[in-house]
Amino acid sequence: MRLNGDKVYLLRRPIETKEADFEEYRSLAVDALAGLEFELPASGTVLLKPNATVLFPAAKRIVTHPGFQAGVVDTLVERGVGPERIVIGDGQSGENPDDDKTWKGAGYTDMAESRGVALLPFNDTDTRLVEVPGAEVFDSFPIYSAVTDCSFFFNLPLTKCHNLGCSTLNVKNLMGVLGRPERHLCAVQEVDKDLGDDTWRLTDNGLSVFEDRFYRKLCDTLAAFRALEIPRLCVVDGLIGRDGTAFNEGDNYPLGICVVGENEVHVDAVATYLMGLDPLVTPYLVYASERGLGSNDVSRIEVVDIETGATLTIPELAAARAERVFMPTASGPDGYYDRFRADGTVVPWRLGDVNERRVLDGLEPISAA
Repeated sequence: MRLNGDKVYLLRRPIETKEADFEEYRSLAVDALAGLEFELPASGTVLLKPNATVLFPAAKRIVTHPGFQAGVVDTLVERGVGPERIVIGDGQSGENPDDDKTWKGAGYTDMAESRGVALLPFNDTDTRLVEVPGAEVFDSFPIYSAVTDCSFFFNLPLTKCHNLGCSTLNVKNLMGVLGRPERHLCAVQEVDKDLGDDTWRLTDNGLSVFEDRFYRKLCDTLAAFRALEIPRLCVVDGLIGRDGTAFNEGDNYPLGICVVGENEVHVDAVATYLMGLDPLVTPYLVYASERGLGSNDVSRIEVVDIETGATLTIPELAAARAERVFMPTASGPDGYYDRFRADGTVVPWRLGDVNERRVLDGLEPISAA
């Protein structure tokens, strides 16, 4: 089946457990890509970009599973890409052996060595300044040269939640291609220094000024990356998903999907929907859609079943959704709270700071319920 850049492709694999072995992850990626035809370059580096922000052990479901990446590597080699041309890389928080957060502990080192491919921590490597078309916050970004100079880019996130991003998939995974300190979009940055007292005030959309800017920064990141015009493919590791904060707070649940496509926003919208969330109200997808970077409406995105080649109807797509919602949570003064209320509305991030600002402004605090 020839890949169409606007469509999204879905492979489903029945699974009932919260854990899976290396081979199950590997075969998910192999089977998903086996059903798709796409052009691979005859020369140059093929870069695999997992979500490897903090190097937890793979079974924790905080990083993209090494078995899933192995399936992509094996597929590339089968299609004629030499292992010497394949690089697995990410910009991340660095190794922390005292807490068992290392490339080896995550299973990446052994997997890469066994297949003869390079493992590249981007931190402290060269960057290239890339302008942001239609910039809203950043006019340009330093992007690692390993990314700007590659001949094909595989975006390999996993299906998990995030306290700020809500779902952290392909768009947010691109934060790892940015050099430091610009990469730290989740923090108040130099570009935000003039916000002052407005930082935690609510905008008309019900989000804080900080949160509003974060989603605009994510869209700036995607726009800059696309400006490189690198051939690319998103392949989502969704065998088992994770709810919660994206890190220690959360649980793993079976999901049994692999979502593939070229348009990051389309793939994220479908994956977010399959995680049980509503992409029409998931903030970064709303901003991306308004920016013209893709649609966040799954009824307007053609989703193709990889095994049958048939376009899925909305009821058929709904049947593939998680049995329980993968709910993102954030920390507040009274503990962790859900980012979405029962009525589907979004609760602002860092609710404690938002409410502290509201009290100072003589306004009523906002409830997470």
